[in-house]
Amino acid sequence: MVRALLRAPLRFRRITVPTAPVLSRRYSSDPVDQAVNTPSTTNQEYPAQFTSNDFVPEKKAEIKGISFGQETLTLETNGRPCELSFIRLRDGCKCPLCVDVHSKQRKFRFSDIPLDIKANSFQWDGKSLALTWNKDVPGFKASHVTRYDAKELHYAFDRGYKDSVGLERHRTGWNKDSMKSLQHWISYEDYMHDNDKFAIAMRFLATLGLVFVKGIPDSREMVEKIATRMGPVRDSFYGRTWDVRTVPQARNVAYTNQFLGFHMDLMYMNDPPGFQLLHCLRNSCDGGESLFADTFRIAAVMKTNNRHYFDILANTSLTYEYQHKDNSYQNTWPVFEARPTTNPLNTVTHVNYSPPFQGFRQPEPGAKLSIPREQEELAALSHFARLLESEQNIFELKLQPGECVIFENRRVVHARRQFNTTSGERWLAGAYVDEDAVLSRFQVLKESNPVSWDKLTLGLLRLLPAKKLQTF
Repeated sequence: MVRALLRAPLRFRRITVPTAPVLSRRYSSDPVDQAVNTPSTTNQEYPAQFTSNDFVPEKKAEIKGISFGQETLTLETNGRPCELSFIRLRDGCKCPLCVDVHSKQRKFRFSDIPLDIKANSFQWDGKSLALTWNKDVPGFKASHVTRYDAKELHYAFDRGYKDSVGLERHRTGWNKDSMKSLQHWISYEDYMHDNDKFAIAMRFLATLGLVFVKGIPDSREMVEKIATRMGPVRDSFYGRTWDVRTVPQARNVAYTNQFLGFHMDLMYMNDPPGFQLLHCLRNSCDGGESLFADTFRIAAVMKTNNRHYFDILANTSLTYEYQHKDNSYQNTWPVFEARPTTNPLNTVTHVNYSPPFQGFRQPEPGAKLSIPREQEELAALSHFARLLESEQNIFELKLQPGECVIFENRRVVHARRQFNTTSGERWLAGAYVDEDAVLSRFQVLKESNPVSWDKLTLGLLRLLPAKKLQTF
């Protein structure tokens, strides 16, 4: 039933926020869900924009004191203590003798550090720490001093729990209802030219995995400009940028007018792109609505409510492939990709899910065939798919010309309803940006725009009832 609803073409209405009236219309008598004609983009309304006043400062742990042992240093904070070895502290020295001031490259090797290195002296004034060593790296004099300021020491212990930029950064899960309020729209002019508003938009992207740009000039070249603001464009056999429009004898279902179910892009590659952009140039035909869902939230729900299925998918690998005359790609990924972390709020670092491109599953070398195990994998994957395709978890909208969606490819799955090509036209321009490049942009924005990024985080969550949110 759910799959049939997903496939059904429909007309779409925008009210205060882009919404998903179709699925809800099947189960609700709410009059706002009744279908009407889509308003023109000149009268388009968008959710209220968030500014620095909508956020609250993020509380930082404070270093209350430092104590020394035989081989370690312990930072005493108002939260949890953090223990650092002298080996790590020597390794992290960034003084001009250790790191070239221009190239930022190190002048010594980690393996050069003496095994029994200890602090010969230390001084902590509440703001900075200075250390000398009983045995230093060969070639360094006894006068060499390793220094850390409070910010650098914070990085050593606070990052794991409050990181907002890295792979294990804090995320906020969303479903259809919460995304109606949380969705963030930024104008093209602000995105390209206002660093403060761009930083806020990127913080939303880092936290939610989904943002929107509006008011984009009518040009095929715009998607590359928008992407480059985040980082270098990822090239592939599709090109630096590519078009999503109907073509005869398409080698990808995206280039047809057929229904395209939830998936992630380029899972058959060794390094799938981290972020994807889709800029709408034309969308005048019936149907073609875009659908999105948060796989990280689904993973978190499964870990809480059905840990057995979660663990199965964390240990179930699926093969993805793209096999055509001029290109042959194949790779295998676990459905839920996680790694040991000091952050208990995190559930996964990546989700890998792209049924349209799934290939033959080759058995693990030496693995014994187990039909019960394969049945468990099927049951767990079916449970995941049912949650993902549940009406309450799907955020839907019909992109209008001049609008662009940016989303995290290995978190947010996307789909498209079938559309009618007998009248009207649907044309999107797409681009990819690698995860490393965007994480680099996040870090730079956090450092260069701290008021917009670091100290103004997540206050918007006050706009929603706590029961609608899931943070992890």
